[in-house]
Amino acid sequence: MWASHRSASVAAGLATALALTTAPSIVLAQRQQVPGPDTKRVLVTTFRGDVEAGVKAANEIRDRITGEFSVRQLLATSKKIIDTTLVNSGFPLDSALSPADQKELARMVHADEVIDGTVQKTATGYRLNARMFLPRDVGLSQPLVTNLETNNLGDAAKKVVDEYDRARKQIPDNQACENGLRANTPAVAMSAARKGITGYPKATILRLCLASTYAAMKSTADSVGPWKDSVIAITKVVLDLDKVSRMAYQFQIEAYKQLHDTTNLVPALLGYMSSDPTNTKLREEVIAEVILLGKAELAVPIAQSLVKDNPGDPGFLKTYWLVLRAAKNFKESVKVGESVAATDTAAADTLYFQRQIQDLVIDSDYAKAVVMAATASAKFPKRADFIIQKAQNERRTGQLPAAKASIERALQIEPKLAGANMLVAQISNDLGAVDDAIKAVKADVAADPANKDRDAQYLLQMGQLAYKAFTTTSKKPEDYKRAMDYLAASDEVSPTPESKFYSAVAAFAMLQIKFETLPSSKSCDDFKAASELITIVSANMPKGGKVNPAAAAQVLGGLPQYQTYAEASIKRLCH
Repeated sequence: MWASHRSASVAAGLATALALTTAPSIVLAQRQQVPGPDTKRVLVTTFRGDVEAGVKAANEIRDRITGEFSVRQLLATSKKIIDTTLVNSGFPLDSALSPADQKELARMVHADEVIDGTVQKTATGYRLNARMFLPRDVGLSQPLVTNLETNNLGDAAKKVVDEYDRARKQIPDNQACENGLRANTPAVAMSAARKGITGYPKATILRLCLASTYAAMKSTADSVGPWKDSVIAITKVVLDLDKVSRMAYQFQIEAYKQLHDTTNLVPALLGYMSSDPTNTKLREEVIAEVILLGKAELAVPIAQSLVKDNPGDPGFLKTYWLVLRAAKNFKESVKVGESVAATDTAAADTLYFQRQIQDLVIDSDYAKAVVMAATASAKFPKRADFIIQKAQNERRTGQLPAAKASIERALQIEPKLAGANMLVAQISNDLGAVDDAIKAVKADVAADPANKDRDAQYLLQMGQLAYKAFTTTSKKPEDYKRAMDYLAASDEVSPTPESKFYSAVAAFAMLQIKFETLPSSKSCDDFKAASELITIVSANMPKGGKVNPAAAAQVLGGLPQYQTYAEASIKRLCH
């Protein structure tokens, strides 16, 4: 998944340049030295990093290879061939190529191996890294020196070439391993790999072939065997030797997935991403997979680095926003979302506003949610849902009249908007406007009769709450009336034993309160009002008694004495 830094035209340019590189002096040198038919060729291009040091490091390594190896054994592609090819392909002289471009150049100059590296100036000299890789896949890589501190690039080149000489001894055994793998003879492949590792204990290329051999077992009858554990064990050694081995991480990822080991899978994914730091597509893929694994918080710094490395890029900014949302970091996600909309106005679509409002609500920032919903409804004036969200958050912030006005505006746009009438009912209840609340509930039922049971339950709950407030705290007639209005409306929308039971106990409670003063009353109306309460209890409790049989028995048992006294008083006082 390496990202090439040049287009396909680079390959064509390199091919053309190759045809122009047969200078007479080079031909003469080749005739004098006469490479053998099996001579291996190695490509060493300018190291990346410090420009001057990068050129010198590559020159020193090429010169040392030329001096230490017979031309029949190993031939370094000359700087002249490299430079001529690069210039004719549109590259400046001494270009520091990416591994992907080195791979293409190696193919054109028929190199069998590549030495790649970086060099940076330090306070005391240089820090140098070098590796070899096989041109058919830059992932087939072997570290030669890692973070080598030196003040002499010639000495550093000697260390690189000495290690390269040892490292390349694994190549024949690696070829035998790969042959065994292709022939589906894993025992042959494993034997060759282990033999080569014995000869060069630091071998990573051979270990990758060994891991490939075990990994191939997953498609055979041995797939239930130990291939996963073996792959993991081998690649752990590879990563100890080469912390940026892309192929080792790939093998690990597959094995951990097969084992359903998400604990180790996430670090493997992050390591895989770090092995190719310039590959932005890979970073996005890893982000997506980490989020799917439920580890979004680990993807936050990755997405943040994408934004930092690509300032002003709306795509990466949006990725960062979505990652923050997945990580439930809503304070930051809303801020970044606003930056997304500012950078790319087209991104401020309906989904953008829905997400922003949702995140503000989750973060309990209701005041800002009101503002966001108002902005959305202004941009999309025909969308009643944004006005509803504005109303909901106005209610949460205590702006009840404004909330009610918002809903009424939404209903003008969409009269049968689902949930709107019930929100009117809730806000009306908050305002103490019981009649408006009941009217809104009935309007909801009229808009969709399928809602009647749900809406009746809402009215019942409001009635129960009012009953509780009446009986436990206020004892006020207006709270009694509030409870009875809700309970009667609930019974009208969809009769239930509960609505009848609470109507009965509420009326009985009011009856008890009235009888605290009735013995001293000389008012016919007072006793008629008591008689009406008795009638309500008598009419509702028989049908609602099963809700609480014990309470029903107690109420019905005590009712006759009230009824007898009330009837006698009415005969006496009402002429």
